Amino acid sequence: MLLYRASARHKYSAYLEEQKKSRSKVAAGQKRKALSDEVSELKAKRKALQNDADALSTAADDFSEQAEKLQQLTLLAKANGMRRAAREKGDQLKELNQLIDNKLLELENCP
Repeated sequence: MLLYRASARHKYSAYLEEQKKSRSKVAAGQKRKALSDEVSELKAKRKALQNDADALSTAADDFSEQAEKLQQLTLLAKANGMRRAAREKGDQLKELNQLIDNKLLELENCP
């Protein structure tokens, strides 16, 4: 009877340990999935920012050419404003790239 209890206790302890490992694997998988989703969202945001910055630069170049042809300073002021906005988007893009790199590093280190 004593052996039976010891064996049952040992089996139950092994079962609990297995459940604990299973829960930790599931939690790690969920964390990895969440990080992966976040990186995907950040990459989409980066692409949108890049497109916006490129569009602003192109529009600024167009306004500069029009200002040169028509000799209107208002168009030149618009072009300068757009270049400033494109530069700000570029700064945001750099910050976003750094954030993506940090998240990818965190994803690599995730168990």
